[in-house]
Amino acid sequence: MTTSFISPLLLRPTMLLVSICTAVLGLTSCETDSADTTSAQSASIQTPATNTPSAAASSRTLNYSANASTSAQPMSQYLVGSGKADITGAAAETGMFGYASGQVVQGINDRLYAHAFIIGEEDSSQSNNSGQRVVYVSADMGAMFTAVKLEVIKRLQADYGDLYDDDNVMLTATHTHVSNAGYSHQQLYQIASTDDTLAGYSSQNFNAIVGGIVTSIKRAHDTLTLGSLSLAQGELKGATVNRSEFAYNNNVDAQDFDTNVNETMTQLRLNAADGTPVGLINWFALHPTSFSNQFMHLSADNKGYAQIGAEKIFAKDSNDSFVAAFANADEGDVLTAGGNANSKPGYQGSSNEWENVKRDGQLQLDKAVELWDQGSPVAGPVDVRARWVDLKGYQVDGKFTNGAGNKVLCTPARGYSFAAGGENGPSNIPGVYEGMTRENFRINDDINKIDQSFLGSLTRGAFGIVSTVNQDDCQAEKQVLLPTGNWGWINTEQPVQLMRIGNIVLVAIPGEPTTMVGRRMRAAVLEQLKDSGVDTVIVNGLANNYSGYLSTREEFATQHYEGASTEYGPYQTSAYIQEYTQLAQAMRDNIDVYDRVTPPDRSNRSFNERPSVIFDDKPIHQSWGQTLTQPNSNYQKGEVATAVFRAAHPKNNLRTEDSFLIVQRYENGQWIDYLSDSDFETTYTWQRQGVAYSKAIIDWRIADDTPAGTYRLTHQGDWKNGWTRKIKPYSGASNSFTVQ
Repeated sequence: MTTSFISPLLLRPTMLLVSICTAVLGLTSCETDSADTTSAQSASIQTPATNTPSAAASSRTLNYSANASTSAQPMSQYLVGSGKADITGAAAETGMFGYASGQVVQGINDRLYAHAFIIGEEDSSQSNNSGQRVVYVSADMGAMFTAVKLEVIKRLQADYGDLYDDDNVMLTATHTHVSNAGYSHQQLYQIASTDDTLAGYSSQNFNAIVGGIVTSIKRAHDTLTLGSLSLAQGELKGATVNRSEFAYNNNVDAQDFDTNVNETMTQLRLNAADGTPVGLINWFALHPTSFSNQFMHLSADNKGYAQIGAEKIFAKDSNDSFVAAFANADEGDVLTAGGNANSKPGYQGSSNEWENVKRDGQLQLDKAVELWDQGSPVAGPVDVRARWVDLKGYQVDGKFTNGAGNKVLCTPARGYSFAAGGENGPSNIPGVYEGMTRENFRINDDINKIDQSFLGSLTRGAFGIVSTVNQDDCQAEKQVLLPTGNWGWINTEQPVQLMRIGNIVLVAIPGEPTTMVGRRMRAAVLEQLKDSGVDTVIVNGLANNYSGYLSTREEFATQHYEGASTEYGPYQTSAYIQEYTQLAQAMRDNIDVYDRVTPPDRSNRSFNERPSVIFDDKPIHQSWGQTLTQPNSNYQKGEVATAVFRAAHPKNNLRTEDSFLIVQRYENGQWIDYLSDSDFETTYTWQRQGVAYSKAIIDWRIADDTPAGTYRLTHQGDWKNGWTRKIKPYSGASNSFTVQ
């Protein structure tokens, strides 16, 4: 997340008071997903934990690659498959997830997709399924949640039995901040998803996301073929900056590295046995926030721009079945160097939202193309280790706390500084800022003297009762603002997962790890597996669930945004390093691991949803799809062609795997589809007029490489009859125009 979940609360005082009263009075509407009596967990498993090496003592080249032994069984041929499916959801009147700034969707800039890949050992294609296989999904979403993962597995097992399960399926989010919301079953993230009606859940969006992810996996399954893998790494310098330099520099090993961000791009290429490209998975750490918190159209942001470009480039050699995923890594404190249109001073980009996205997406795409033919063969087995743990009361062995002794994780809570938001999406709430600790916090701010205004003091004072009652010594430097655990707003059960693909291991973290957390995590896992044929460890944040941020102990002490958003206290990262170290040991020694808790399933509960469409209407003299404003008769490249149509509500039909707009080109006496709302150059905007009237605005930003010719803009949708309740399709087309 880039800005705080508290900002919509502060902007909606009534909602906040209800939430606080619920917590204070202990009403049943505020319930926890964890067991009422949670015992402290033991850190031990079948294999003993070992000391975590310091980051300084580990390899610092690329992504902590190291020379590994070849003791693992060599394997250069794998079963590979890829698939892609639409997860866009509702195109209007729904919340957005990412900035938590009260954005309400007004249309589509480019559609959102799930990108699925299945990789298996060669003999997993046989009927006895004796070989292991894994599923990796990168989805254009703000975050992944337990509710989605559980439902995806449930639907997969209905079709495939035990072939795909919670252990061997990894679902990750790219973390685009202009994606649909309302698909979490946890109250905190429903609050972060609220739209202008304060609804924070959408079953329509939930089903669109789950259905699309399942479809993408099924398509990958259906395309499985024998093939090979290759891995390439390279550094993309100058593209990113650390937004919390003060916190990063507080790390004892900060000076041991040449940069304060992870500049390594890692790319896995999938080829069929005959050399046909099947897909690529690209990992690079950055926040996809090139679109700002003022943008109201759905988009996969800069990673989506790179995905579209890669698929256009490489699909030429793969019969258009090529799937590209630009996934995320340890991006917790990492921004694009160019900024966005509504960042804090010093982090601002162009006022042109689209130019910021193109700039940052093109940098990633160019590096991906450069790495395309530089890969080395991947070899080794496919394996997984995964389990569920409860972080509430979790015991951390002193081996993982850098000399602080044994520790117990805290009841989750968010600090005051989390309400300030990140540099790329500031909340601008008076009285809150980064660096507010228990030691320096004062209602009148007479220590820091950052904001001593009357409004700032009033804001801090307004939360004084909650803050005073809910301070927790376990949270150390954190001045608690929201006691999310005590209020039952989040799950404390979290999934941890390691996925091995040959000499590569993916660390699936259910949150946002900072740069230094990523470095220490890679070192810890590699230390356990380097003698087993593993030479590359990739940290993939935002995987399988979302549990806020992971900051180091030193970063936590500064209470910048990331530390204030580290829910379980100063040793949460230590707990995760302990867990992944143990999973790596179990993988190395071929020992099974087991769930310590049952994953929380709230699918049988109802949540606050926005009312559905009642009916659509139009002026009696107009027809559905009628062009209200025609485009100009001619355009130059670089200009924007626009048409306005009489429309209906897009929630009547999500047009999944379809489009609300089509740019058509006139060729050989007929109209040929040229672009749709899945392309970055087009934008579909829906606007309500009065009670039941709607209009659709179609924009086409004409690219410089557009062929000269004759074009038109079309719109298609579906309207709901108020009498019969039936939904019927319609379409309309503008006048033609020339592009020169």
